[in-house]
Amino acid sequence: MNRSQLICALVILMFSFSLQAQNETILFGQQKAINNLSSDAGLSANDLDSYLKKRYKKPLYQLTQTEGAEIINSFQDGTLSKNVILGYINPQQQIVQNIQPNNQQSSAQNKDLIAASILEVGMKKRFHFKDGSISEGEITGVDNNLVTLVTESGEFKIPKDEFLAETAEITNKKGEKFVGHVLKETQEEFSIRTQYGDAVIHKRNIEKMSRYHGGIRDPQTEMTKRFYIGEASLLSVFLDPTANLLAPNTFYLSGMSLGYGLTDRFMLTTKYASNFNGDLNLHPRLRFRHNKSADKESSMSVGLGFHRSYPVKSTIGKYAHAIKVDGKSDTTINLVNLEIEDVMKDPNIEENPVYVEAYLVYTSHRTNPTGRGKVGWTVGGKISNAFQDNIQGYLKTGYTFDEENYKIPYRLWASLDYDLRKDLKFVASTWIDNGYRSMDAGDAFQDYIGSDDSTPLSIDSIKGKKSMFDFDFGLLYAPTDNFRIGVHFQQPFIDFYWEFFEF
Repeated sequence: MNRSQLICALVILMFSFSLQAQNETILFGQQKAINNLSSDAGLSANDLDSYLKKRYKKPLYQLTQTEGAEIINSFQDGTLSKNVILGYINPQQQIVQNIQPNNQQSSAQNKDLIAASILEVGMKKRFHFKDGSISEGEITGVDNNLVTLVTESGEFKIPKDEFLAETAEITNKKGEKFVGHVLKETQEEFSIRTQYGDAVIHKRNIEKMSRYHGGIRDPQTEMTKRFYIGEASLLSVFLDPTANLLAPNTFYLSGMSLGYGLTDRFMLTTKYASNFNGDLNLHPRLRFRHNKSADKESSMSVGLGFHRSYPVKSTIGKYAHAIKVDGKSDTTINLVNLEIEDVMKDPNIEENPVYVEAYLVYTSHRTNPTGRGKVGWTVGGKISNAFQDNIQGYLKTGYTFDEENYKIPYRLWASLDYDLRKDLKFVASTWIDNGYRSMDAGDAFQDYIGSDDSTPLSIDSIKGKKSMFDFDFGLLYAPTDNFRIGVHFQQPFIDFYWEFFEF
């Protein structure tokens, strides 16, 4: 048998298997999936059976695997819905329904919907009604059979039996399950009345949720808004910290550091590259002020950084624009083709000084008036003891540290983060920093990996152009709830952030 004959035989064999699969009886798993999808769409078993018998001339259990797959795909991509199926079963009835206003729907359509049994003053959420309308507001009064509902559109008197019951089944990340009536919903929490009492569940802690309106499962179950609420709290914008903290028992990893949230007021981080190079370091952050409401949150934190043996070459690299080349006017070592070993007496010095930095930062977030996520801003300031040692003493002859203009290392910054959509943020920052220089992408990459003899996974290169005042902006994309990657226009150009909830 030659190659062409072999290929032909394989094609025929595959085709035969395909024909066989098409004619095989529907799988039990397919039947179960179709029944579940049909129920989620609000169809009764009789409606589904009528549709299948009319379209395929046979009941569900007699369908082929191919027909079953076709139905499942149609439910999932929205081709099949309750209206489509009911219209197919009884086209004339569908025409009548389409020309009727919602408040004129037949009683037959509404008779199976369950009316709300709990309506209390203070309930604030999105309410669903028997006529198909939806209103978001707060109940301010319940008088006999009338409920006063206040919304942005006005105040309404609505009969009790027009409200649909809203129930939910919620499972949190600890495996706890809550079943009951939804009393209240905010951007952050659900309040549910179970048979054992009222429970408040934070949306960030929700693992799985199903919601029912009038006894019918809502296929568009409300998102938990993890990104808006849980993930919106950035620990930093580019290289600058915010006043936000990691949640307790939460671990994170970024391109330069890792950290752990110990309490709701305290967290610890460390720059792991420095640890591997003998510079053990800890960066505690304490939040001493925190105000939070349904639509606004503000925090103020203080942070410290302790480095047991901070490399002198990192300090010299960061402040290279403050080291003049003798005899060349105002030329500094960052402007000429020099390496750190050309400047320092001993680039590999082992007795490096203790380095300490301190910062104060304030962060505020509020709900975007458009209802799409949040808007946040941060202001902060940082100082360090980088100049405590005699930097001049580490330099070779021919280089002079500008002590007159560089007495206190400082950085002041302001940043913004804005939710463009659920998984995308716009971030921007501006700063005044007497130790900052801008670098192109090539120099920044070499600095980050340490190929220029600087500390790996840090920003301390001798290269770059002095830029005491500067700004940056970019985008943060979250492909998952706990992983984020960012692109911007200043070093290090690319950021990533990986958070492990309840580590």
